[in-house]
Amino acid sequence: MYRLITIALFLPWSMSAPGHHNVIGVYDDQKRFTAEVEVREFELINPHPLILVEIVDIPDAPAPDGIEIAQTWTLEMDNLRELTALGIHSETFIPGDRILVALDPSRHTRYRENTLYLRAAEHRREGFVYIHNVRQLFPTDAAEDNLSRHLHKIN
Repeated sequence: MYRLITIALFLPWSMSAPGHHNVIGVYDDQKRFTAEVEVREFELINPHPLILVEIVDIPDAPAPDGIEIAQTWTLEMDNLRELTALGIHSETFIPGDRILVALDPSRHTRYRENTLYLRAAEHRREGFVYIHNVRQLFPTDAAEDNLSRHLHKIN
């Protein structure tokens, strides 16, 4: 009986907890697009580091409605603990860096206005490709299209 009462008390919290960590619920992976961005500011903060960027180019397909070149956006990243374990630090993204990124727009612009989720990034100055939820950074190869080569690893 004690176990049943304990489960009944804690079940509501366990059911609502995934909301914050459910990237697919907040960001729309069906509208993913690639863009070249220029870093304006990088905040290595808990729980999710943020990169303030200006969109420089949208090379492939048109971006989702409302996303255009020369706009400033905030890119939300994976959690701080995992990023620092990969070697990401406060100087990894500095103002002026141009990076190629794969982004998911917010499903709920009212709550996440001007925020996109960073699914992948090719950082040429630092020489790596970052993929969301993959526990390693991949080295870049100057002769290849590094980002598209790794996009299939996004989960």
